[in-house]
Amino acid sequence: MSGLISRRKFMRTAAGFGVAAVCASSGLSYAESGDEPKVIIVLFGGGTRSSETIDDPSHQYIPKLWNKMMPAGTLFTNMRVEGKVVHPNSAGSVVTGHWEWDDIDWTRPVKNPTIYEIYRKANKAADTSAWAFVYASILTKTGYSLDKGYGEKFGANVVVPPTISRAAHDQMKGLMQAAAASGSTEAEIAAARKCERIAKEKSRIDFSHLKSETARGFMQRQYDGWKNSGSSTSHDAFLADSAIECMKKFAPAVISVDFGEIDCAHYGSWSRYVDAIARTDELTWKIWRAVQEQKEYRGNTLMLILPDHGREADRPDDPGHFGFIHHSDFYTGKGVDESCRRVWMLAIGEGVKKRKIEKAVPITAVAATALEHLGLSASPKARKSVLSFAKGEKRKTEKAFRSIQML
Repeated sequence: MSGLISRRKFMRTAAGFGVAAVCASSGLSYAESGDEPKVIIVLFGGGTRSSETIDDPSHQYIPKLWNKMMPAGTLFTNMRVEGKVVHPNSAGSVVTGHWEWDDIDWTRPVKNPTIYEIYRKANKAADTSAWAFVYASILTKTGYSLDKGYGEKFGANVVVPPTISRAAHDQMKGLMQAAAASGSTEAEIAAARKCERIAKEKSRIDFSHLKSETARGFMQRQYDGWKNSGSSTSHDAFLADSAIECMKKFAPAVISVDFGEIDCAHYGSWSRYVDAIARTDELTWKIWRAVQEQKEYRGNTLMLILPDHGREADRPDDPGHFGFIHHSDFYTGKGVDESCRRVWMLAIGEGVKKRKIEKAVPITAVAATALEHLGLSASPKARKSVLSFAKGEKRKTEKAFRSIQML
């Protein structure tokens, strides 16, 4: 099956997001913009609660998402995390449409075909057509599956950010502690700058999940440029910048970016947690701007943005329980609550109307949604696309669409 989607199929698919009327009135067609449909999936990885994002009346931590992107998108307010509330399980399930890893053995690939494999096999596409930018090595096995009909040869190029050794970490920690003990703000600033230099000089990066010399050469140049620049040491910023440069270089049809700095919440610092949400918001906006600036993406790209899972709610009966720190016990599931299970998703693309859909939709519906935009189908027994959940069966269509409200 061709990876190119016809105008007729695009109109039929887009109607669920209210796109068709806008495109028809504007005269927009894919041929006038990019060459083929493209999908970008962005995860607010590490998990964030709706109370700090879409349910916050001020939306102070997601100003770009809410004020710049939401007016052009469909907001699903009740996306559901079905299985274990842990990053790889959620991230892997998003790209296959099945709940992956009933356990937490992330050393093996996901079980079911990913969107990367399905796209590349159907289109006989080069490895540079599918990329996954992930914040940690525990996510590298989300790039391909164990399915015998697909597998590693059809997988994505998986990019992980640079890391530092334990010795470098301890050196940096010692510098910051000594500066703090001095009581001098100037000393702390100087120490922080020195730590940034150490982080880059002593960093290392793993290229083993890249599939070709072309991909490795590209990422080597990205890494060398980062090391020799004055840019941020944020690994999420590295992922965003690399993804944007990849778009410019290869114009891949399938990209996922799994941010992860929000998971600093485990350290118990509220300010670091909300700062990380705000940084993820800014980086997501940066990627969306890149979509608008590049002719290969402008007018033909569907971008799906969602947290990989939530975090626990505060407990009125336990004043010492700060829910934002946790997202349940990985092994027992203890602590899982509605704040962990309920997340949201913004679907944004050319002509997508500003709408809000309250209907419950599993996060595993993302894979089929992405593939439907590409003119392809998810693997057997995968969850249906979000359009199917929004519409329901023929007799339920009218009732389902009554639940769609203007924001």
